[in-house]
Amino acid sequence: MATSASAPPTGVMESVRSFLASWVAVVKTRVEIISVEIEEQREWLLHLILMAVAALFCISLGLMLLTLFVVVLFWETDGRLWVLGGFAALYLVGGLVLWLSLRKKIKSKPRIFSTTAAELSKDYATLQPKTP
Repeated sequence: MATSASAPPTGVMESVRSFLASWVAVVKTRVEIISVEIEEQREWLLHLILMAVAALFCISLGLMLLTLFVVVLFWETDGRLWVLGGFAALYLVGGLVLWLSLRKKIKSKPRIFSTTAAELSKDYATLQPKTP
């Protein structure tokens, strides 16, 4: 008598193969999640760096031109040194504020592999014996 193709696996070896195939599928899924999270982290960092460089360029150029404009505006008066000192103080305070803001942004970045850790926790909870 021939067995049908849809019959459930019988025997110890078939059970072991089925069990291992299930675990391979679980591991494959977890590796795919890890690779997606690594890609997300890479893109987040690249985006952060590009925005920081562009902002730094634009702000620096604008501040230099503004400083030049105001110094030329006050060139004929005795206040030109005070204007330069004021701009220097303004730039130093602004740089300090931006530095602190950047540190805060870096510290609050998304936790890497959080989705993978959550899925592994679910897997672990599922595999734990149920206590009545």
